[in-house]
Amino acid sequence: MEYTVIELDKENYDYHELHYVYDSSEHYRVEMKQDEESFSFNFIREKLEKPYHHDSYDILFSQSWDDITAFGIKRNDTGEIIAYLEISREEWNDRLRITNLLVKENYRGLGFGSLLVNKAKEIAKIEDRRIIILETQSCNIPAISFYKKHGFVFAGTNLYFYSNIDIEEDEVMIEMVYLY
Repeated sequence: MEYTVIELDKENYDYHELHYVYDSSEHYRVEMKQDEESFSFNFIREKLEKPYHHDSYDILFSQSWDDITAFGIKRNDTGEIIAYLEISREEWNDRLRITNLLVKENYRGLGFGSLLVNKAKEIAKIEDRRIIILETQSCNIPAISFYKKHGFVFAGTNLYFYSNIDIEEDEVMIEMVYLY
């Protein structure tokens, strides 16, 4: 299959819907400890009793982000966009943020995600950014493993990012970074 990486213009892809679907048989369970003198937490990888199924939507060019650029991998034979990368520039702290990275289910494991992560690294290097940052979830073992394979490391968390019960819902926000 031949493909081309193209920049997606805002005029045609503004609010373009992305469908995120994945399954995971493992997760990172959050273990918290705190007293008056200290606090700590661990993320402990463990097998789930029942596999986790995630199904959600996001959009390109959300007004939540600044200075957005989006790219797609287009199949040359059909014109279908099979993978998406959206980046945002955070000028105040000199970071490049991956706001969306999606490879359609039928095309996963073929190197398209790696191609897009490398595109983000290339842009960050050209723009002389100090890090690339992204957000994922403690239940998304496929994404965490993928990012670790590409040199990203754990940078932080927010235990109440999505709701007041993120730990109980088993979907805790994790930030990962690629350092230059």
